[in-house]
Amino acid sequence: MKKGFIGFLLMAFCMPFLVQAQFKAPLAVVYDTIDTCNSYTWIDGYTYTTNSTGYQIIKSTLTGDDSVLMVATFVIRQSSTADVYDSSCSNYVWALNGKVYAAPGQYKDTLVNAAGCDSIVTLHLALKSPDTTYTDVAQCTPYTWAADGITYNTDTTVYFTPATIGADSCANVLCLRYRQITTGDTIVVSTCETSYTWDMDGNTYSGNGFATYTKKVNSGAGCDTIYTLNYTTGEGQYVLIDTTITALDSFVWVDMSSTTHIIKANAQRVDTVLTRTHESLTSCDSVETYNVTILPTYRIDTAFCGRGTGGFRWPNTRNPLIWLRQNGDTTYMCKDTEGKDSCLMYFTYTNLGSDTTWLPAIAACGEYTWDLNGVTYRTSTDTIPYRLTNINGCDSVVVLTSITINPLPNVYIDGNLWIRPGNSATLFAVGDANLTYRWSTGETTDTIVVTPSQNTEYSITATDGNSCQRTSTATVVVSESINQANANTVKVFPNPASTKVTIEGDNLASVKLYNMLGQLIVAKDAISGKVVITVSEYNNGSYILRAENNDGKTTIRSVVIKK
Repeated sequence: MKKGFIGFLLMAFCMPFLVQAQFKAPLAVVYDTIDTCNSYTWIDGYTYTTNSTGYQIIKSTLTGDDSVLMVATFVIRQSSTADVYDSSCSNYVWALNGKVYAAPGQYKDTLVNAAGCDSIVTLHLALKSPDTTYTDVAQCTPYTWAADGITYNTDTTVYFTPATIGADSCANVLCLRYRQITTGDTIVVSTCETSYTWDMDGNTYSGNGFATYTKKVNSGAGCDTIYTLNYTTGEGQYVLIDTTITALDSFVWVDMSSTTHIIKANAQRVDTVLTRTHESLTSCDSVETYNVTILPTYRIDTAFCGRGTGGFRWPNTRNPLIWLRQNGDTTYMCKDTEGKDSCLMYFTYTNLGSDTTWLPAIAACGEYTWDLNGVTYRTSTDTIPYRLTNINGCDSVVVLTSITINPLPNVYIDGNLWIRPGNSATLFAVGDANLTYRWSTGETTDTIVVTPSQNTEYSITATDGNSCQRTSTATVVVSESINQANANTVKVFPNPASTKVTIEGDNLASVKLYNMLGQLIVAKDAISGKVVITVSEYNNGSYILRAENNDGKTTIRSVVIKK
């Protein structure tokens, strides 16, 4: 502020001399007052943050001489901030903006102060909760609550807020939870049975424990009566055992007279039920029941040539069907006609030399020839077996886990395939999505610009995500007329044509017809090396024909339409 004012006095004092010494014409003085908030950047490039005066001389656009003196007085007004601290026992309404806040925290609002500048006010809010004190009463007589002086004679929950205020300046809340109740008889039951049905509530109980039943009164002001059942059933008096047992070959049983019995299955399955009863001093007997199944067992030693899936089927009938796949031991559970277990067989077996070798999966592009069988696969195939015979005369199987044939990517070269001498040609790759490219020129972009001086063949190799590649070639013809050296591989007739033109060629895949502006007007795939294009709807004139064979090679021909 002070610096600006002194500058103004010096300028005012020296102005006549400056004008006379430096300017050919008198200066025009323009005064301006700028009233703003916080800061202002003027035309002199300086940012003013306090009250100041600035000067700027503007030259004439005609003569280049100083012509205008700009004098600006800056009034810089400052924004302000403020903090408000408050608390509430419930939702808080801020008088500043009328908003309701239901959670503690910091909240900001923006106001315009007396100077017309934004001011930020921050509310620091604390929310408190009233304290609740509970009184629980359970009795058969009415209850008078000292807090509100009211007598209650039915089950109720009531809240009361006294006039006193809590330590945190929030009102304390009192709560009464009153319940009328009385205690009835306790019924003790002890039985040898495994369960007991209580006639009072109709429920059946087992084991040891307690149960309660509330009986409602029908008249008077009496209370509900709660009865208690203390029960002990036969689970604590005697043991009831019911067991299912499966044994092999034989089962040892000791009866009530301590006599030992051995029950054997021999050649067939045995099913029996064995029972023992033990008398107790409390007259609650213990009963043991065993449901016993005894299965015969067979031990079989065998040697075999592993075959099929690398194992041996025993026996050579289909029922039962048992596969032994490698040297070692195994067990097999026999089944009868009803699907029940009928016997158990233990096998000790030796493979005389047959085995199965699993080769890892193969992934190839386009096709794959397996050296072992000489077969070429062009589609994905799973589990391809090949059988060999070893020196023991046992078959061995080599299994190729799977062959995955990934398709080759589709790609061809499009663009200016005929240019006049001295011109450039733009070639671009047309192919599947997500391919990477490498041209015969070394570029890896999908588009290149070439300037050949003579007919030149270019190729592009496309690689997909499976690392499969396909290469396509095209020849850029450099000539004043559209004819190629290899044009004799594609026949175009009649030419000129009035209604239809036929294109034939060795291994022809597709053709495209362009007008002389380079616009594509026809694209067709070849059928049996032949394409027929109807041209009667097109105007008379010269057209460019692009023919591509299945190897990706391209031929360019000129076609004349004349009707």
